[in-house]
Amino acid sequence: MGFLVQVSALDADQDRFRQWAEVFEAAGRARLGAEHDVFSVDELAAMESATARGRRRAAWVEELRVVGAVELVLPQHDNTDLAECYFAVLPGEQGTAVEEQLLDWAVGQAEAAGRTRMTTTTSWAHGAEDDQAQFLTSAGFVPAQFTLRSDLMLPIDCQPEVDAGYALESAVDGLPEEWLADRAALSRRMSTEIPLGELAHEEERWDPERVRAEIAMTASMGRRSLETVARHLESGRLVGFTHVQVPAGTPHRAYQHDTLVDSAHRGHGLGIALKIANSLALQEILPAVRYVRTWNAVDNHPMLAVNRALGYVVTAHMCEWQRHLPPR
Repeated sequence: MGFLVQVSALDADQDRFRQWAEVFEAAGRARLGAEHDVFSVDELAAMESATARGRRRAAWVEELRVVGAVELVLPQHDNTDLAECYFAVLPGEQGTAVEEQLLDWAVGQAEAAGRTRMTTTTSWAHGAEDDQAQFLTSAGFVPAQFTLRSDLMLPIDCQPEVDAGYALESAVDGLPEEWLADRAALSRRMSTEIPLGELAHEEERWDPERVRAEIAMTASMGRRSLETVARHLESGRLVGFTHVQVPAGTPHRAYQHDTLVDSAHRGHGLGIALKIANSLALQEILPAVRYVRTWNAVDNHPMLAVNRALGYVVTAHMCEWQRHLPPR
C-alpha cells in the first residue's frame, strides 16, 4: 500500500527529493525519447526560491520507492485564481490509481488555497497520440490550447534585415539596468497578446524588480541566457525582444522562451530579425548548442510562419488542459 508525502529541496531526506525529480525524468523519456524536456534536480531545487510562484510538491511512495510525483504551482502576483498542476508516474504505472491519488491531492491543495481554476499539460511525440487525454477528460479537464514543439538545427546561415528606424541589441546572462522598465512592459503585453485558446488568464503584473528576480532565478538554475531586443530609434524605447536559455545539463540544446514585438511596431520584419540575431549570437557565444527548441500555439500563425521561414521542424505536441473548481 502506498502513501503520499510532501517533498522539498530543503528536506533532510534529499534522496526522496531526487527520486521525485527522477519520476518526471523517466516519464518524459518514455513519452518523448532521449531528447525529452525536463528540469534537472538542481533546477527544480532552485525554483523553490522564486517568490512569484509558490510551489507545493508531493511524492507517491510504494515500498520505499517514489513511483509518482506531483507539483502544484500557485501564482502570487496575478492570476491568483489559478493553480498549475504537473504530475507524472514511472513507466508501467500509467492507468493505475497512482495518477488519481496525485491529482486528488493537487485538487485538494488548490481548493484549500482558494483557487478556482486548475491547468495541467500533456505532451506526445510527433506522429503519436496523447495517452493521457482519456484520464484527464474523465477527471473533468477540457482541452484549452494545443501547442506545437519545433526544433531549429544550428548553425543557420542568414543575416537579420532591420528596417530603418530600428536597431537590434543583444545581452548575455542578464540585462542592462536601463532595459528593465521597457522589458517589464513587454512581458506584461506578452502575457495577453499571444494566443491563449480557451485559457482564462489575466494580464500578468511585471515591473523591473520581477525582471531582476527572473534573471536571478535563471542564474541560480545554472542556465546561460541570451536576449536580443529591438529598439525604436526615434523614441529610444524597446519595442520587441526574444529570449533563449541553455541548461547546464543539456549544453547542446537551447530553449526559446518568449518572443514579442509591440503591436504598434509590427509589419517591419522585427520578429524574424530578432530570432536570427539571437541565433547568430548563440552560435558565437555557445557553439556547443546544436539546436534551439520552441513552443507555439497552433493558432499563432505569424510566429509559426517566422519559424517555418527559419527552418524549424515540428517534433512534438502539447495540450494545456483546464478545469474549473468550485469556489470556497
